[in-house]
Amino acid sequence: MTPRVAAVVHAGVLAAAIVLRVCFTLMLPFGPTVAGRLEGLNDEPAHFNYVRYLVQHRALPVQTRHVAEPGAFERADFEYYQPPLYYLLCAPLVAFAGDHAGLTLCRALSLVCALLSLVVLSRMLALLGLGASARRAGVAFAALLPVHVYFTSVVSNDGLSWLIALLITHELMRRVSVGADRPKGHVADVRLGVLLGLGMLTKSALAVFYPVVLLAYAVLRLDRRRALAGAAIALGLSLVIAGPWYARNVMVYGSPFALQVGFGPPEPGRWSLLAQAHAAAITIQTFWSPMEHVPTTSVVIALRMLGIALVALHATAALGGLARRLPLDRPTLVAGALLAVVVAGHVALNLTWGESEGRFLLPALAPIVFLVVAPVFAWAAGRKHGEAIAYTYCVLLAAHPYMFLAFA
Repeated sequence: MTPRVAAVVHAGVLAAAIVLRVCFTLMLPFGPTVAGRLEGLNDEPAHFNYVRYLVQHRALPVQTRHVAEPGAFERADFEYYQPPLYYLLCAPLVAFAGDHAGLTLCRALSLVCALLSLVVLSRMLALLGLGASARRAGVAFAALLPVHVYFTSVVSNDGLSWLIALLITHELMRRVSVGADRPKGHVADVRLGVLLGLGMLTKSALAVFYPVVLLAYAVLRLDRRRALAGAAIALGLSLVIAGPWYARNVMVYGSPFALQVGFGPPEPGRWSLLAQAHAAAITIQTFWSPMEHVPTTSVVIALRMLGIALVALHATAALGGLARRLPLDRPTLVAGALLAVVVAGHVALNLTWGESEGRFLLPALAPIVFLVVAPVFAWAAGRKHGEAIAYTYCVLLAAHPYMFLAFA
């Protein structure tokens, strides 16, 4: 394809993805029901009740029951332990428009966060060294990926947290880059600290960035004093912004993250190989297709096996691609560290509570997209129509899980 044709095709794909996301925002049923082959998010009522509580009481709620208790989904009161930023942004919308229209407006806020995420993602892929065609493919992949579409079409703090995660990742990559775009002075440290603080006020899962930030400052080619000062500014400012919330958690719940309040008592027996293999399979299944209402038929099982095979294929290709890039440049090193920390946190969460949803990996959306797209375009380099084939493949890879809806 000529550059002009490629740009037109990409614009068409993005337009289709935006229409799809708007349709999901307007058409997904509220709560754990199925309508029009689409399944609503079972904990969306709990997220929305958080917003309603803020509107009605003008105070932060306190959670007294966890999600594993009988009747939790009927009461929908098990998300109150979550940090409040997203819900505080939604509260004026509901107060102004009422519950019915407010629900749509809160979903629209998630949608806006998703669309902004695509812009940030494109800039990040450039920092990771991808060319224009590969960047377009990466953005198209994320724009169509069902797990990202689904959770940014409902009332949930996921969309805002993933946007802030991308902004933090972008800031870190700029901080460690060697080009003229690299920020200088402590303004960048302040900006990073503000983003970290806002992220921790959106979702505590963004604590995964703290070790990555320390690594980023460790690999900066600065003298030790300047690196320590920059890290201290970024981390200290984030604690000033988010610290009061986590201090409140300690006083109210007895722990800073209050995970035992949200998830309930830890589950025993999670250390067996069988349990971990099952968790890995569920993670892959829900990464490709987050809706769980599809009956388990032979065709559906085949599609799930295809999903596992695709993950294995791309993981192998990504490892091979990284090996060929050794020694890794600093932005790639930061991206790899982020993915490693997110995966480690996901495994730890599963070992303790058996939570293995694929969406928990999306704070590392940028590294995931990079490791999917980069090997495909490396393979396509120098081949006739290689870039067109690689772009089409990435689009189809993201779109293939929508086939599950045909069997719902």
